[in-house]
Amino acid sequence: MKNQKRSLKNFYVLVLDVGTTGIKAFVFDNKCQIKSRSYKKISKNRPKKGWVEQDPNEIFRVSRLVLRKAVKNAHVDPKKILGIGITNQREATVVWNRKTGKPVYPVIGWEDNRTSAFCAKLKKFHGRFIRERTGLKSDAYFSASKIRWILQNVSGEDLAFGTIDSWLIWNLCENHPHVTDETNASRTLLFDIRKRKWSEELLALFQIHKDILPKVFSSRSNFGNLQKDILGFSIPVLAVCGDQQASAYAAVRSQPVSRANVTKVTYGTGVFVVQTIKRFVLHLNFFTTLVPTRKGVSFALESKIEKSGEKVTSLLSSPNKLRIYLRSLALDVDRLIKKLPTRPIELVVDGGISRDGLVVNIQKEISNIPVLQQKIYDGTALGTAMLVIDKISK
Repeated sequence: MKNQKRSLKNFYVLVLDVGTTGIKAFVFDNKCQIKSRSYKKISKNRPKKGWVEQDPNEIFRVSRLVLRKAVKNAHVDPKKILGIGITNQREATVVWNRKTGKPVYPVIGWEDNRTSAFCAKLKKFHGRFIRERTGLKSDAYFSASKIRWILQNVSGEDLAFGTIDSWLIWNLCENHPHVTDETNASRTLLFDIRKRKWSEELLALFQIHKDILPKVFSSRSNFGNLQKDILGFSIPVLAVCGDQQASAYAAVRSQPVSRANVTKVTYGTGVFVVQTIKRFVLHLNFFTTLVPTRKGVSFALESKIEKSGEKVTSLLSSPNKLRIYLRSLALDVDRLIKKLPTRPIELVVDGGISRDGLVVNIQKEISNIPVLQQKIYDGTALGTAMLVIDKISK
């Protein structure tokens, strides 16, 4: 099979990009060009103030649907589709029964803050320890307190936890593998990102048993094989990566020369600033997280702008208001850039808001830094396609 892959001059890869408000699927060729793209919105529920939930079964159904549409619309030989990659909204939490495969509770979204009081208490007594192990702070944003809440409020046995990637691989692949990758694991508050393994001390803090956790692989790995009935043929899952880390991989891989510090800005539903770094450091105003590299895995600093990129859609019919809002986003980005330990030589920009170039020009003007706009604004999907292509070509 390996020789067969190498002998192909042209091949294709699938990417499933599972966001907070919608799910996309892509077919890329081996030169990272999009052959087809499909998209469908997913619902989000707010049963109480501060609570954000989603239907895990809807996420699976829509994922299967958009994958089928993308393959159908690509009009390529299925035998030349050699692998699939999955990128996803990260900290969202699913717990399900291993025997039945049924979720025991809805997805608790990354925006959900029902566990804020618990996290604040934990931060008071163990905040430094948590930060030194995970690069993150004790916050309801991350997965661990969401898992704890489900385990304490829902009865059940033989349970499995996963971020969205784990849930989908369990449902999409043969023999239901219970797996994740290092980038998603690094956003749970349970993963020691320097030792790159689940932390017994953190599990004890959150009162979570290790046996409910998925096995962790590097982002470029064999995670399982797609069930034949999903697409009519089976292909391996060769890459899994959290959305912002996938976007960072695309930014690094797009550089003409290798650089220790690459800075990317994503203008999407969320607005993120990420800078790759050589070694683990803790830096004020930023989380430290794991990102895949061509050689394995490295570290990055990440921060999110509090303003929502979703608001841009409502301003499209008001050009002046739109420009004012985009300028406010760019100013917030610039403030973060100035707090980075290394001033960027260049900004790599992606995300749906950047597609018409307006925010790119505004950012360039405000920050006075050269800006490289990704030709494919879906940076998360692009980075995941690159991971799959690099795995196949290795």
